[in-house]
Amino acid sequence: MKSVQLSPMAQEIAVQLLADVLKGLSAMVLTAGGLYTGIGVLDRLTAGIEEWKEIQKGNLAVGLFYAAVMLSLVLLIGPRVQEFMILVQPNASLPLLAFAFVNYLVGLAAAIAVIYFSIHLLNYLTTDLDETAALKKGNVAVSLIMSVVVLAMASATSLAIEAFFITLKSLELSLL
Repeated sequence: MKSVQLSPMAQEIAVQLLADVLKGLSAMVLTAGGLYTGIGVLDRLTAGIEEWKEIQKGNLAVGLFYAAVMLSLVLLIGPRVQEFMILVQPNASLPLLAFAFVNYLVGLAAAIAVIYFSIHLLNYLTTDLDETAALKKGNVAVSLIMSVVVLAMASATSLAIEAFFITLKSLELSLL
């Protein structure tokens, strides 16, 4: 059987295609990991609600709030996922990839902190309302307010978080 010899250009293209597939896979894995972690934290924050059972029953209030939390997570960790994907190259620097992964973990922690703070801020401001009970009863109005608060806080803090990571990147590059 005769083997096929690829030209150097075809080899380069094949390697880049492999890197692009790895970028896509890393984006999926990091995003799924972030969503899984964030949903786990949300489960603890909304004690008394079995979210997936409520969603299966058609509880729109719980579904809307869950969707807002997931969007907030992606908004806040998206730049960290993108940073990691950009570094996935045929001649990738392992220290830079390691820094990018640590940055992802720090970004995920920041995202969870923002969501946690948002929920607790709303609880503090609405002392006469049990948001968890309202969600469980399917109160869409409460769900919309909670969703907007979480999304607004994620949006508002995303620039500050990015400024932090720009400064951190400068520090990381100085260490290399």
